[in-house]
Amino acid sequence: MEEKSLSAQVYEKIKGGIISLKYPPGSVLKERELSESLGVSRTPVREAIQRLSQEFWLVPGEGKRMQVRPVTIADVHEIIQIRNLMEYAAIDEMLKNGEPRVVAGQLDSILNEMKSATEEYVFTTLDLKFHYLVVESMKNDRLLRFWSTVQDEVLRMGLLVLKGKDRWHEVIKEHEHLVDMLWNKDAEKIKFAMKEHLEHSYAALIRDLEERITN
Repeated sequence: MEEKSLSAQVYEKIKGGIISLKYPPGSVLKERELSESLGVSRTPVREAIQRLSQEFWLVPGEGKRMQVRPVTIADVHEIIQIRNLMEYAAIDEMLKNGEPRVVAGQLDSILNEMKSATEEYVFTTLDLKFHYLVVESMKNDRLLRFWSTVQDEVLRMGLLVLKGKDRWHEVIKEHEHLVDMLWNKDAEKIKFAMKEHLEHSYAALIRDLEERITN
């Protein structure tokens, strides 16, 4: 931590709070409150806020106050499209040129960790790790670099999606089904199972966003 500037450390703490939902979508971030809670002066906080606004994590709200960028229905659909394209391609490549049963064994290990998880953040990061492993199986460095540009947003949405342990059990069952399909090397069934899994995962979030718009 000492090798990084104070501004960079503050940036990482605030960004981590945004992703983990410590600062929920739409919440207003005030320099004074942040400087007090982080135990630093306003200058590194101001610099961190400027950087986060440039990266579109923060947007202007009422009275020009900076607020955490809300998650919109369009955001959710875009993430689903990106994930479908990437994970479908990864599955195709894995079945043609990879080792699907080796990957299935690795995914099984992550599933076991998910089953013993007790905290939302831990469970959601393991879910992200599960899907990252699918993408990583392509051994495409450019694709992985692109994945790194969206994974923080995927994690933030995942935490919104996976609130409440009822959905956890569904996710585990859907992951188990995906792993079974990999063992059987059935490309079409795997892609269909992945499509259903992603749509189920984000459906509740879309419904919640639609209800907020109509209320």
